[in-house]
Amino acid sequence: MARRTLLITYIATYLLAVGAIIRYLVRFRDERFWSIAFLLGGYLVLLFLEPIFIRRNRLLTYIYLLVQTAIICTVALIDPNVDFWGALFCPLIVQVMHKFPQRTGFLITGIFTVIMAIFMFLGLGPEVGLPLIFFYGVVYFLLAAFIAIIREVDEAREESQKQQAELQSAYQQLQSYTTQAEELAVLQERNRLARELHDSVTQSLYSLTLFTEAARHMAEEKGDEDIEQYIGQIGVIGQQALKEMRLLVYELQPPELEREGLVRALRKRLEAVEGRAGVEARLEVDDLGKLPGDVERELYRIAQEALNNALKHAAAGSVVLYLRQSNGNIEMEIVDDGVGFDPEATPDRGGLGLKSIRERAEHIGGSVAIRSQPGEGTSVKVSVPQITVNDQKTESGQK
Repeated sequence: MARRTLLITYIATYLLAVGAIIRYLVRFRDERFWSIAFLLGGYLVLLFLEPIFIRRNRLLTYIYLLVQTAIICTVALIDPNVDFWGALFCPLIVQVMHKFPQRTGFLITGIFTVIMAIFMFLGLGPEVGLPLIFFYGVVYFLLAAFIAIIREVDEAREESQKQQAELQSAYQQLQSYTTQAEELAVLQERNRLARELHDSVTQSLYSLTLFTEAARHMAEEKGDEDIEQYIGQIGVIGQQALKEMRLLVYELQPPELEREGLVRALRKRLEAVEGRAGVEARLEVDDLGKLPGDVERELYRIAQEALNNALKHAAAGSVVLYLRQSNGNIEMEIVDDGVGFDPEATPDRGGLGLKSIRERAEHIGGSVAIRSQPGEGTSVKVSVPQITVNDQKTESGQK
């Protein structure tokens, strides 16, 4: 709005100057006509060139103002009886107040007023000149004040926009800090629960399995098969509960996959869960280099799901996890010696999480092959084409 008002003021003062010149050219035709017409033509040319070329350089602006003032003074000396030469200062005042700081602008406006007053007083005399001096003086300073107000409004608007942008940035940072604080609070709570579960429930379950094993041996020595059978069932349940509790404690404290990388995260998983649960676990890895974050994240989740199945459902005694390159693919395979199942009969069974495994593999452009038979263990193999991995590396680099 302020810039539009400034533009309108420019146009109005330009038209005022042009009107004064046309008025002279129409009314007066004497021997001075062509010299004054030439000077006024130069004034108009400079007036319209100022916004395009002159304003970009402070020194050119000073030269421009001196030349324009000299033209107006020369015209006033040639024909001092014309009262509207004072109108030619109006566009210059608008330009000065727009270009210079307020104090400098008002100072130059005062100089224009003094020059105008001298020529009006000398050319028209006190009786006619004094009222015109007062009129033009008021017009000059009102015009200067008006431009100063427009500039202040424009600067206030720009400052408001700047502060609004800073507030928006601060708000976004605050939201980020709030999210980080919430995530930290959740992580701290998860760690606290993990410690309490490990120190209380896990230890109690472990003690239960020890006492159950001792009781089973006593019942075996006394020959009471029923008690031995029941105690054996309690022991099996306790062992399974201990495995699942260790798995829960580990999942409450997930490794930082981005910092540790896929191989170290998988190795820590096997040591923290399968190793402590009495499952023989082995990791065999080729040198794959650094994989994209999305690929590592999905492969880790798939491995986690398959290992959870082997631990909770398959009653596996051993697990081998392979991570290798083969035939232009990145392959990960989890093989266990558990009870197995029929994949055709249970393609999307929730407890096995096969649907989740397939969806994660498809997300990174891979495929899943599941081989299993009842009593013969299970193999879950994920293959991701090397070209897909390279494309994701390129996209990550571009981001």
